[in-house]
Amino acid sequence: MKETPADLLDYRKDKPFRTLFNLYKGNHHRLIGAMIFFAAKASPVWLLPVFVARVINIISDPETQSITAILPTLGIIVFVQLQNIGTHTMFTRLFSISMRDMETRVRRMLIQQIQQLSIAFHDEFQSGRMHSKILRDVEALQLMSKQLMESAFSAILSITFALAVTLTRSPIIALFYVGVVPISILLTRYFKKHIGRRNREYRSEVESLSARMSEMLEMIPVTRAHGVEQQEAAQMNGLLERVRHRGVRLDMLSEFFIASSWVTFQVFSAGCLFITAYLAFNERIPIGDLVMYQSFFNMILMGVNRLLTVFPQLAKGFEAIYSIGEVLESPDIELNEGKQPVDSVHGHIKFDHVTFTYQGSDEPAIRDFSLDVQPGETVAFVGASGSGKSTLMNLVIGFRRPTEGTILLDNKDMDQMDLRTFRRHIAVVPQNTILFSGTIRDNITYGLSREITEGELQDALDKANATEFVSYLPHGIETSIGEHGARLSGGQRQRIAIARALIRDPRVIILDEATSALDVIAEALVQKAIERLIEGRTTFIVAHRLSTIRSADRIVVMKEGSPVEIGTSQELIASQGEFYRLKQLQV
Repeated sequence: MKETPADLLDYRKDKPFRTLFNLYKGNHHRLIGAMIFFAAKASPVWLLPVFVARVINIISDPETQSITAILPTLGIIVFVQLQNIGTHTMFTRLFSISMRDMETRVRRMLIQQIQQLSIAFHDEFQSGRMHSKILRDVEALQLMSKQLMESAFSAILSITFALAVTLTRSPIIALFYVGVVPISILLTRYFKKHIGRRNREYRSEVESLSARMSEMLEMIPVTRAHGVEQQEAAQMNGLLERVRHRGVRLDMLSEFFIASSWVTFQVFSAGCLFITAYLAFNERIPIGDLVMYQSFFNMILMGVNRLLTVFPQLAKGFEAIYSIGEVLESPDIELNEGKQPVDSVHGHIKFDHVTFTYQGSDEPAIRDFSLDVQPGETVAFVGASGSGKSTLMNLVIGFRRPTEGTILLDNKDMDQMDLRTFRRHIAVVPQNTILFSGTIRDNITYGLSREITEGELQDALDKANATEFVSYLPHGIETSIGEHGARLSGGQRQRIAIARALIRDPRVIILDEATSALDVIAEALVQKAIERLIEGRTTFIVAHRLSTIRSADRIVVMKEGSPVEIGTSQELIASQGEFYRLKQLQV
């Protein structure tokens, strides 16, 4: 079985530190190099107290020391300051490459996983929340990485250096320094649980806001058409207020944590000053060492305080790891690996006692459905909304798999097939045509792996009744159509979708209410294009307008997930059953 993105990244949301380390796989050598250069560039901060203490000790003893004795020390100070330029540049380069690689890799894996997740997952998971994970949560990982390197690692180096130097020169003072550590541990443990919980609450609200924002932007034409701008704004203001409230609570707790840490350590700093002053007064240590020890203690305090300050940011990063793991570790994947690829399709599709029930539903959407569709046959499905027509189409495409029974393609069980390869032989023309903001050419040739000749492209446009309106556009086939094809009419968008289907020369066609949203003239043009599209191909049509399916080989009337009538248009009208009643309603 092919490894999932979570496997490839060795992603485990319950082990954030290990996961973050694994995300830098392939860049560990750069990280080590970055850490070495970081230590070198930061060395002036640690060494300066030692040099200052030496200078003070020299000038405080003029009887035995010469002023020239400070010159070597000043030279070393200048050197360690100048080397910061080169080492900082190298640190930035190595760390930036590592971090940007990680960021890109995680986003690439998220996108790959999104493409593999089942349609059921996408039905339940709002697209706005997905946007938030790909953009905001990955950015949080990047920020956490910077905080770990530039704050946490820096703090650990400072504390280690100060403790090491002090321990070699005055173990008593070093023991006083060590007293700071348990205080920091107690503070961190006390606040960790509460900050983590409030981070989760805040992230959840932001994801909900992102999802609702996406819906709001898509609904703007509907909102304007119904004059409900104020109500929509009021609903969004409510969500914004909830995010603000959660954010304020998180900020207050984080800042209280930081303030508590700072006050505690300042009290310790005053204690350190008293002890070192007492030792210097009694000539137990040189006067210059008082300055050095006080600087080291402040360095330790700043280091510990930096560690405590960075903790809220780390908590956000850990929450982002958990959030991304919801996608990367989701088991709801369409499993195609190891299954039989589909090299060719004749178009014989057989439903054998198929039942399908949506997750969380008590009633089946499709009940014990059986139908044998021959190659090249056109079968139309009609019935009231909720009767199971679109669910049947999703079963044919492979977006859903039967709960019971089997679907056979050319006498082979579709459950044993790689459905990705099967879909290369089908075309879908939905009611709401999905176009993107490229050119007409881009939209027609979308996803094709082979080069398309101008003759093939023109033939597809001709058969889709699209040549005339495309020729009137400013740049013809190279005209950009705007987001979702906003610069085209509904009928024009449908004809572009039909041209997209035609150029693939599919063996199976799915038409899901392809003309229901069009006016009479546009419907006539699209209907002629559809007739050319379905010629000689196995076709499934979902339709509400019964006039559009007169030429179907068979019509299946659906009711509550089951076929109640099957026959030609003339046969069903003659029987004066359910189809006849539906037709009378449209007269």
